[in-house]
Amino acid sequence: MLETLKKKSQKSRIIRAVVCTIIAVALLAVTKFSLFDVITGPTEIDITSSVEDLEGKYVTIDAEFFLTDYVEHTTTTKKKYGGSTTRVDGNSYIVFQSVNDYENNSTIWYYYSIYLPKNKQTGISSKMDETWEYWADETGKVAPPDPVKVKGTWSQMEPQVERYYRETLAEMGVEETEYDLIYFYTLDTSKLGGQNITLFWACSIGAVLLVLYAVFCIVMTFGNSYAGEINKYLQNNPSISMAAIEADFGRAHLVSNNVWVGRNWTIFVSGPGCHILCNKDLVWGYYFRRTGRNSVSEMRLYTKDKKVFHISLTEQETKEALQYYVAEQPHMVIGYTSDLEKTYQKNFTEFLNLRYNPAMREAEVNGLYGSGASQEQEI
Repeated sequence: MLETLKKKSQKSRIIRAVVCTIIAVALLAVTKFSLFDVITGPTEIDITSSVEDLEGKYVTIDAEFFLTDYVEHTTTTKKKYGGSTTRVDGNSYIVFQSVNDYENNSTIWYYYSIYLPKNKQTGISSKMDETWEYWADETGKVAPPDPVKVKGTWSQMEPQVERYYRETLAEMGVEETEYDLIYFYTLDTSKLGGQNITLFWACSIGAVLLVLYAVFCIVMTFGNSYAGEINKYLQNNPSISMAAIEADFGRAHLVSNNVWVGRNWTIFVSGPGCHILCNKDLVWGYYFRRTGRNSVSEMRLYTKDKKVFHISLTEQETKEALQYYVAEQPHMVIGYTSDLEKTYQKNFTEFLNLRYNPAMREAEVNGLYGSGASQEQEI
């Protein structure tokens, strides 16, 4: 018995581990596996190198000169009953880096864009003022503004943003020359792995949790936790031996490869766990089905302690199992009606008097639980 249950539990855990791993990889793929970049740290941008190789990467740069904001990013929400509201999300800024070319005794300016959401724009206006003051200085006495460390995803500009970028640079008289190099890339501080930061962390944390659960499932395949409920049952019932349960299991009716309806116990596998029910404690059983989005097909078993157990089975499989209870458990009410539900909920004693109490009294008189012919019941 234990070996059979162990194999089914191991199969369930392995399937769960594989499914969790596949989903975890899919979640990481959505974020372009940028979690590993976050763990190792952002790549420092060398503005003089081939920046196109950094597209989609998590990067950082000490932004030197903020020239101007050129795009205001907004979100418009339509109201249910007409009208709309508009929310400002952030702004895109034209920025340039100044790199000295000592061989030619000149300075090269590299232009690019940075997107900052509203909550990251503190102090940027003053940085732009300092940039213009430095840019207009002809005396050489004005110090450049202190750089701002910026982290985010290095992305190619969207067409519409690029158009505004080009137009704004043209209005400022900036044209690409050997001393003015223009990049059509944005350092987007609101995204990681191509997703907004909230979604990125949701996907990444979800992937990590799934991987940890997959590892847990693999580790647990080597243990005996599958038999935890059976061992607990034996501890709570010292008069019952494992040999007795195994003997009953050997003669039990197998339903759907995961449910064993024995004379004295019902054992079933649900996921990686194995469960045991004492048939003498069962008072009611029937098939339950719910269609739609959260569909359910199961056998429901109720105990004298008013506990309910849900066992996933088809209607035909449930009918088969219930037939075994009809034949071997005369104390159980089999089948569902609204009147039975009402009696169970409102007057449990009356419900027990339908079958359970009379059967228990008869068993006590006969000196043997379960003797005597069972009465026919509609399933």
